[in-house]
Amino acid sequence: MRHDATIEPGWRERLTRAGLRNKLDLLDKTPSECLAGRWEALLKPGLGGRERWRWEPNGTDETVVYLKRYLHPPLAEQFDRIRRQTARHSRAWWEYHQSQELTRRHIPVVRAIGVVEEMRGLAEVRSAVLFERVAGDAFERVWPELEARGAPLTRGLARQELTRGLARFVSAFHQTGMCHRDLYLCHIFADLDPDGRRPPRFTLIDLARTHRPRLRRLRWILKDLSQLDCSARLIGATRTDRLRFLVAYLGLQPDSPRVRYYARRIVRKSSRILRRIARKSRRT
Repeated sequence: MRHDATIEPGWRERLTRAGLRNKLDLLDKTPSECLAGRWEALLKPGLGGRERWRWEPNGTDETVVYLKRYLHPPLAEQFDRIRRQTARHSRAWWEYHQSQELTRRHIPVVRAIGVVEEMRGLAEVRSAVLFERVAGDAFERVWPELEARGAPLTRGLARQELTRGLARFVSAFHQTGMCHRDLYLCHIFADLDPDGRRPPRFTLIDLARTHRPRLRRLRWILKDLSQLDCSARLIGATRTDRLRFLVAYLGLQPDSPRVRYYARRIVRKSSRILRRIARKSRRT
């Protein structure tokens, strides 16, 4: 059995003062036994062996940290990690590493502050990663609220610039060679000025499935863009919004053959995703 643990220098003393005596406690104990403060479990369907927690040190909202734990990942996830990401380390380590790497490449992503893992050979037994809070909220939650209020950002030139800004953000991420594999608008946090007086700020979260495809890279890019298109349609983005996004993402003119090629492929796949979502909702 092999254990590895890393805490960012700026957080070591703070976590020690909060009660973290041994980094492995993040795996062995309940969160409230590791760190003093207010803890909230973040639950949603489909988490499987994952646990997610929100921590407010000293019970205040001044500095919020999120803890994600992977407990005995299933075999399919183990094979996926070994094949597409790393064989020597856990998925929590991968998230931590990607946060550090993408930050170095000036891509705004959720900032990981610590990781601990337990490995048996190539098999991940348990792992945990800590993140700082991200400014703003998920785009899929922010945008419908702004539209319901009739915020200036949702109209005219401000809306157009927001769409182009989001496209440039996603393009910059893809230009690092990475793909997300779960690039829905719930995983892009947006810090927006409702009046549109300052540029929007975007941050990418949930880096657990990111990878750098060596083969068929276009397939994975189209998957990311189709997931975005699907979630954009779900929050009421118009056809013009979506085309404007694609044109800005590709840096081409709207009548370019390449734009039409991408648009056909993306819409076809995003429509399949929407049908799958509809079938699932009818079963529940």
